[in-house]
Amino acid sequence: MDSCNDAHIVIRPGTDRDSFEARQVQWAVGWKDAPEQHRWWPVPDTDWVESHYFKEIVAEVDGVIAGRIGLEAYVPPFAELVNLCVRQDYRRLGLGEKLTQAGQQEAARLGFSALFLQTEIDNTGAHRLYSGEGWVPTAHGKMLRMVKLIDYPLLAAYKRIHPLNQYHCTPVPGHERVWNMEWHAYVTDDFLRLRLESGASQSDSDGLAPVISGCEWSVGEGDRSLAFALDSEKLLDIEPGHHVELTITAENRGRRAESGVFQAVLPPGVRISGPASNITRTFSWELAPGEAMEQPFTIQIEKTFDAGALWHLNYTSLPVSVEAYWQGHRALLSTALQMAAPPPE
Repeated sequence: MDSCNDAHIVIRPGTDRDSFEARQVQWAVGWKDAPEQHRWWPVPDTDWVESHYFKEIVAEVDGVIAGRIGLEAYVPPFAELVNLCVRQDYRRLGLGEKLTQAGQQEAARLGFSALFLQTEIDNTGAHRLYSGEGWVPTAHGKMLRMVKLIDYPLLAAYKRIHPLNQYHCTPVPGHERVWNMEWHAYVTDDFLRLRLESGASQSDSDGLAPVISGCEWSVGEGDRSLAFALDSEKLLDIEPGHHVELTITAENRGRRAESGVFQAVLPPGVRISGPASNITRTFSWELAPGEAMEQPFTIQIEKTFDAGALWHLNYTSLPVSVEAYWQGHRALLSTALQMAAPPPE
């Protein structure tokens, strides 16, 4: 093992858990072939499972618990930060920032790529705190939902190219609880648009946690422009043994040919049952300018899947995701399956 104290860099032998992230380094500099296997979510550690997918993080000052925050989620991509509280006489010590950052770090360690929370519409102190930590406002009603993408390479790459960009989020006309999160270049017409589904809070979301179900990306003044979407059957109270139809759509709106691969990212207890020939859970694609495609596939909730775990959570939905890769770029799409959540045995 080698290290550099000044930069806090540690070089260590790789492990099996490092293999996926190591592959991303290769893809980031220009992938050549489809990956040999699908991405897998980290298996939750025993403590995470035994605490019903909830962790509490506290701030202690001189032996006194002065603040706390909760982290709640089931499987990636989204985790939720809940109930940030700091005692009145311990405020202005930066505890809110430290607790929020600690929650983010723990979520990242557990394999989550995005965070959400809800706060009051008129809580300017909370707005100031979260916006300073890189959170953006999204859906709103009686409450305001804020989102932070902690591992979304396409957004990170877009911001590197366009450090001056403008963000806004608006409801999609004609759709209930669907919002467009948009980043626009300050000078050019380049943009990144993500479609966020679910309401502003648990009470107006019908039990469905947030998902990013669509992505539109345009750079080089329209030279490269792609649109992706992941949609599923609108089923209620899905149970173990059920099948669900999903569809990936893609459209090349640019002026050059594009090619890549989709990978299904399925939680434990969920498998692809069709097309039967798909063993590696990958779908290669090529699109000429102006061309569009659909890739349907079927998943099965295995009979051994324990839906009772969802009983403890605010959102009784099971996330299913697809990653889209194309020539050094990566975007994550997700959908939420509304599960029947019986009390655990």
